[in-house]
Amino acid sequence: MWRIPARFWLVSSFLLAGMAFFCPAEAADATDDEFKALVDQDAKLIAKAVEAVDKATTAKDKKLVGKSAGSGIKSSAMIMAGYANARITGNPAVDGKAAAIRDEAIKIYKAAAEGNFKAAAEAAKGLADVKASANPKKIDLFKQFPTDVTSKDVMINFMKPAQYGTNVEADVIANGKKATAKPADVALIAHRLLAMGEYSKTIIKPVGAKDIAAWKEFNDKMISTTEALLATTKKKTTASDLAKAFTAVNASCVACHEDYKN
Repeated sequence: MWRIPARFWLVSSFLLAGMAFFCPAEAADATDDEFKALVDQDAKLIAKAVEAVDKATTAKDKKLVGKSAGSGIKSSAMIMAGYANARITGNPAVDGKAAAIRDEAIKIYKAAAEGNFKAAAEAAKGLADVKASANPKKIDLFKQFPTDVTSKDVMINFMKPAQYGTNVEADVIANGKKATAKPADVALIAHRLLAMGEYSKTIIKPVGAKDIAAWKEFNDKMISTTEALLATTKKKTTASDLAKAFTAVNASCVACHEDYKN
């Protein structure tokens, strides 16, 4: 059972005092441009990972590269499925394409899990032109992936490019120190974190009522601070205020990781 240190309550108090609380349901949907940029990022990451496997010359290297590349592909696929599923809100103009992208992301995950990198690459290549779903509905994504998936598996997408990630973790830390990210890039970071937040509602089941409550508190805090970060992209925001928003997100992540990383 994980402990709940005094640090947790101190960080919680800091976040509550420094930022307004946003309910998860009130998060701004990704715009058309943001959604396209998110999909493009993940499609390129998947292509890069498959290319790395193809370039491996020995069976040993292919196995080694395939393991890390496969993890990166599966993580990209899960995050993609997450932000695509979140985009389905009853708007006929966007729901069909979002559902189609989500379904392709699930196929990409399964192909990578089976070691079929060629199929994963082909599916990623066709994302831009995928035909809209005729009957788009939001689904329970957790049921689409193995029950032993962990938060670490999902968060590979936030790692450095060399690890087939989008660099979100490093970008959050860097912008907390000195905010230089453009609003468009901030939005992409936020939407990825929010997708993780949704998975974190079901992906880890701590033992004991207190641990479950603490995990939920950590995750809710990450979601609310990320929504506040996303809100900065919709209004004029100073570099100082943007840095504070990034710092709040990072504080929520650090507090959680120290107790739940393993």
